[in-house]
Formats: sequence, C-alpha cells, structure tokens
Amino acid sequence: ILGEIVRVDHQRGGREQWLVTVSDGSGCLQIRLFHMALALRAQWQVGRRLWCFGELRGGFHGLEMIHPEWQMADVPQFQAPHHLTPFYPSSEGITQAQWRRWIAHALTLLDQLPDYLENRLPPQWPGLREGLRLLHESADEIPSPQHPAWQRLALEELLANHLAVRRMRQSGMMQNAPCLRSKGQMWQRFLAHLPFSPTMAQERVIAEINADLARHRPMRRLLQGDVGSGKTLVAAAATLTALEAGYQVAMMAPTEILAEQLHARFQQWLEPLGLEVGYLVGSRSPRVRRETAEALAGGRLSLVIGTQSLFQEGVAFACLGLVIIDEQHRFGVEQRRQLLEKGAMPHLLVMTATPIPRTLAMTVHADLEVSVIDALPPGRTPVETLVMPDSRRPELIGRMQHMLEAGRQIYWVCPLIEESEILELQAAEASVADLQAALPGVAVGLIHGRMRSAEKAEVMAAFQSGAVRILVATTVIEVGVDVPGASLMIIEHAERLGLAQLHQLRGRVGRGAQRSSCILLYHPPLSGKARERLRVMRETYDGFSIARKDLELRGPGEYLGTRQAGILQMRVANILRDEALLAMVPALAERLLQEDPEAVQAIVQRWLGNRVDYGQVG
Repeated sequence: ILGEIVRVDHQRGGREQWLVTVSDGSGCLQIRLFHMALALRAQWQVGRRLWCFGELRGGFHGLEMIHPEWQMADVPQFQAPHHLTPFYPSSEGITQAQWRRWIAHALTLLDQLPDYLENRLPPQWPGLREGLRLLHESADEIPSPQHPAWQRLALEELLANHLAVRRMRQSGMMQNAPCLRSKGQMWQRFLAHLPFSPTMAQERVIAEINADLARHRPMRRLLQGDVGSGKTLVAAAATLTALEAGYQVAMMAPTEILAEQLHARFQQWLEPLGLEVGYLVGSRSPRVRRETAEALAGGRLSLVIGTQSLFQEGVAFACLGLVIIDEQHRFGVEQRRQLLEKGAMPHLLVMTATPIPRTLAMTVHADLEVSVIDALPPGRTPVETLVMPDSRRPELIGRMQHMLEAGRQIYWVCPLIEESEILELQAAEASVADLQAALPGVAVGLIHGRMRSAEKAEVMAAFQSGAVRILVATTVIEVGVDVPGASLMIIEHAERLGLAQLHQLRGRVGRGAQRSSCILLYHPPLSGKARERLRVMRETYDGFSIARKDLELRGPGEYLGTRQAGILQMRVANILRDEALLAMVPALAERLLQEDPEAVQAIVQRWLGNRVDYGQVG
C-alpha cells in the first residue's frame, strides 16, 4: 500500500507498541509495531507518506498489518512511480534486503546476457533482458505465469529440457543396433493359435515397432495403452520378430507377481511354437538362477522374463537384441541403462498403462518415440464403479453372497498387511478373518508382498482355477493379474490411493464376458482432493482422461516422480499449466538445431548446467 500517516499512538501498558494509522484516501489501515528503535521512531510522523508490504488481517479497530516491511515514500529514491517489492525464496541468515541488493546488481549486468531466441518468438513478448527486468522490477502489477515476460522464460526452460533429452537420444541414434528383420513366419503361426484377432490399434503399433526394429539405429519407443488394451500382445509380436531374426529378448517387470503372470502368459502363447520361456527373479533358488544365467550366456535360451535380477552382476547374454520393460514408470533411467548395457546397443520398448497427454509425453520422453493403443479389444465393457462409506459393509457382504452363489469371484484389496493402531486401516489379515466369519464355507485366499514367490504363485493359481473364491490382497496385485472369472473388485480405504493406482486395480476385473463392478469403500470424513478422486473414478473409465486429472490434482512433480522427471525439474515453467507452450517447443527446437547449433548448447547449459550427461541414453 501507499498511504499517508494520519495518527500515531504510543501504548506503554503491558507490551510497548506503536499504533500507526495510515490512509490512502479510500480508507484507513492500522499498522502495529513493536520494539522500534529511537532512530526509526522519529521517521513515523503525521503527514509523511510511506510504502508498506505485509500480511493484511482483521484487527480490533478494522484492518491492520503487524510489523510490515516499509519505506518512506517522500524521500527522493522512493518517490512514485515506485516498483513493487519483490520477495525471494531464501535460507536462514539471508535477509530479503540482501537478496534485493544482489538482484539489483545482477540486473545491471543484463547487457552481457545473450538472447538466443531473439526474433524467433511472438512479437508481443519482451526480449530476455527486458522480460527479466519486468519480472524483478514491475511497477504496477505482480507478474503472473500468464505474463508475457514469464511466458518468455518458461518457453526457454521447456526448450532447454526438450533439447537436452533430444541430444541424449541423438547420441544413442549414432550407435549401430542389430537389424531385426523377419518374414513374420513365427507371428503368423502365433496368430493361427490365437483365439482372437488383434485390433486395428494393435496392428498399427506393431507395424511401427517392426519398422523400428528393421533399422540399424536403436529403437527407443514408449508404448502407452489403457488397462486391458492389449499391450502384452504387442510385446509378443516384437518378441517374435527378434527371435526369428536370431536375437535374444529380455522382458523386465517391476514385481515378481507381474513377472510370474507375464511368464505364464508367454508360456501359454509361445511353447506351442516350440519356444522356451526363461524366468529369472530373486526368489528363485541359486541353482536355478545360475542355470538360467548359463543358458542365456551360452545362447541356449533366447527369451527370459524377470525382475531387476535381469541386470544383476553375473547375468550375461550371448546376443541381446531387444529389451522390453513393462510398467516402465516403476523403473529409473539408471535401471533401464543397466539392462541395455547387457547387449551391444539393443532395441528398447517400454510400456505403461499410466499414460500422459501426448504433448507432455513429447517433452518428458523426448528421447522416446511414442505409440498409443487408443482402442480396447471388442467385448471389453466399462466396469460399473460405486462409491460408498465403510459403514455399509454389512450391505456389501450381502451383495457378495449373491455373486458367489452365481459362480463369480471377488477381489478384496486392503492397503496394509497387519493391523495398525496409528493409521486405523482395515488390514488384509483381519479382512480374511472377517470374511471367513461372514461367509462360512467360502474359500478365502491372501496374497501380499512379504510372501515368498512360491506361496504367491500357489495362491494365484488357486484363484485362477476357481478353488479360491475371494482373494484378499494388498496393492501388490495392481498390475498384471488377469483372472477372467473375477467380476467384483472391492477396495478398502480407496480415499488413500491415487487415481492411477485405483484405475489399475479396477482394471483387474471386467476381463470376462460377465458384467463387472468395482466398489470403492472410504472412511469419512473426506478431504477435498479425496472426494474429487472418487468422483472421477465413479464417472470416468477412460485411462487417458484419468491420467490427465491425476496430473492436475497431484501436479507434475509428484505425478512424474523424480525417477521419471529426470532432468525435467522446472524452475519457471509448469508442464501442465504451460501446455500451450509445450506445443511450440518441437518446431522451435528444429529451427534452432538447423540455424544455430551453438545456441542449442548455450540454452541447455544456461538452464541445466551439469545436470545433463549426453552419454546416458535410455
């Protein structure tokens, strides 16, 4: 505020303080000051004008500020027009006054700062130097992220990240990769045994992948597809192409349950073709792991499915040509790189059922080509989703009884394994006991992450065969589990899970011919964000729409995670808010690469410094 002092009251009773009334012609404001030094008291005189900045609050006599920052406005250096007072993120021991002095000095050096995007941006935007001055010395408004000066900086930051990831990708493109050409004979034999036909979306993506595999530059492709869209079938097609070309294939999954499910599926599909499917996870015996590793190193085994055990020391491949990573968002760049180093520049296919908008994918995954399966196989119907408080549990048990009598199977998902007095959540072990008491004679199984692999496999096999009618599980079943007979999914404390996780869990049902349901149980009261997440789940089944909403609710940093964000750690830009700017980045990058390669390096260095290692690709 800018105002005139109209009254000064000095109060001595209790805590000594000064009450200064300031008017700007539209009203009055009281400023409350404590512990004012004698030299300062002399400045606070009726009739003087001053600037004040502080938190406005309601006081006993109306609006007031307590100990605002202030400057007298009737001294020459602070006479109007006056710029707004900037505040900077700081650390203990560094005052705002120090920051302002340092920034003011830095602004005197702006003439030395080159503007690499001059004459390449919208004409209404200021140049780099003018924009920085506007942001730090705005006279009449606080610059918002929509301000042209802010947009100018945000675009350059997005451009720097995009260029850096592209450079990483190009450094990999200069390497020679094995050319995986095949006549498609294995694929045709595979299709002859398949009880259904691939969708047009699957065929399109398979053609894109095969075109990449047939080149001598390494494929780096991201496959996005909703839950149940058929990504595994696409992976099988890529696998058969590589195997027919005479190369080995390694497929990595984030959990042993998913790896086991993939191994079982590929055995079912490929063993009729005379192909052996290896399996390598940490829980297997040392003897089995050693035998599998020897078979891979000797070239006697061409396809292996496993977890992070695949890139551990002691595992080597005779001629690794293709690496497939399922649920790639669970892995970091370093883990991908370690697996790729098991071969001489193998091709890479990463898959995810947690999609992100295409414009965002082009920036976050600029090192990857993006393929999208945008259609579900015929016969897949949306799962009916209901939201109810956990107080209606008895009513739910009755519904389960009817479904069990009709021959259906049920998932019951709990967030914890054991009881917790702190979180007061319904634990999986307690749920098993409750369900066995409420539904006597019904076989109830339990599966969670602490069980040994053999125990989990035994329980899953019993559930798939129908011997177990209700499977109580933690979120370990989030991905990869495929039991067509299960048509009801119940998720305890759904308000504590994110949208992507809820959608993945819901995707475990609806895989058979019968109508399926998902019931989200919550424990009131709900926060605003939790209520919004449950509303989205109830109203939306499209995974791309859910991913978009998840990005909005959680923000880019939490949504992508540090593993996925990599170098994408923004200071000015926001990849969700600035989606319109993202759309401008690829064309601007192409123009710079053609016209001014030196500017490319300078822009990346300006924004990212030493955070970029062009030698690390993947």
